[in-house]
Amino acid sequence: MSKKKIKYGKTDLLTDEDFKNPKIRISIMIDEEILETFKERAKQAGEGYQTIMHRALREAARKPSLEERVTKLESQINKAS
Repeated sequence: MSKKKIKYGKTDLLTDEDFKNPKIRISIMIDEEILETFKERAKQAGEGYQTIMHRALREAARKPSLEERVTKLESQINKAS
C-alpha cells in the first residue's frame, strides 16, 4: 500500500501515523449519556468524538490492571519488611 497523503484543501486526511495503526471497524452499544459526554468533549476540543473515545480507550487499556497493581504493591511492602 502506498503511503501517499490524501489532501483536501489544506487538511491532510491521512498521515503516516494512520498507516502505522490501522483501525478496525466495529459496532458497539453504548449509553446515550456516555456518547453525549464524548461528543461534548470533542466539540470543546475541536476534534471528532471518535478520536476522543479512542484516546480514552487507549489510555485505559495501557493502565495496569487491579491485579497487577496489587501484586506490585505487595512486592513493595515485602521489600520494605
